[in-house]
Amino acid sequence: MMKLFKVLFLLGQFILAGAVSAESKIAVPGFELLDLTMRLSDPAKVAAIDAQEQQNLRDIEMFLRQGLDNKEGFTVVEVSSEARNTADKSIGYLFDCAKCAAELGLSHGSDYILIGRLHKPTYLFSYLIVRIFDTHENKLVKEFRSEVKGDPKVTIPGAVGILINKIDKILPH
Repeated sequence: MMKLFKVLFLLGQFILAGAVSAESKIAVPGFELLDLTMRLSDPAKVAAIDAQEQQNLRDIEMFLRQGLDNKEGFTVVEVSSEARNTADKSIGYLFDCAKCAAELGLSHGSDYILIGRLHKPTYLFSYLIVRIFDTHENKLVKEFRSEVKGDPKVTIPGAVGILINKIDKILPH
């Protein structure tokens, strides 16, 4: 009887260990910029603003990937810009099409895919918007929005950190 108990106990431990070590694979392709601000007439200012926005996008992606990679239970799946651009027919296509986003994530072996947008309605602030899609069910799991106002070097890491904590709470891992 004691031997049977030990065998069942060990079997239960193996099952629990397998459940605990299961990780959610999350694809994080590049973010898109939706800039609704009026174009300035000064080409030098336009170039400087565009360069800053591209840097902001790179920072958001880097902080998001690193943050999720450092969370226990998540594995970040890389999606090349070429693969994203091929799947994204136009601005907002992947952002708005759950099936399209899910297919891109599934083709990279992920359970979820995060499609992000830096929405800039004015020069004063932007919104960091992330939609999480379940790649197996072709559906939107959740959308998160965070306002980014002020110095991007300060506000972007903070907004991404909050986003990572929210993702950590809703996705199984």
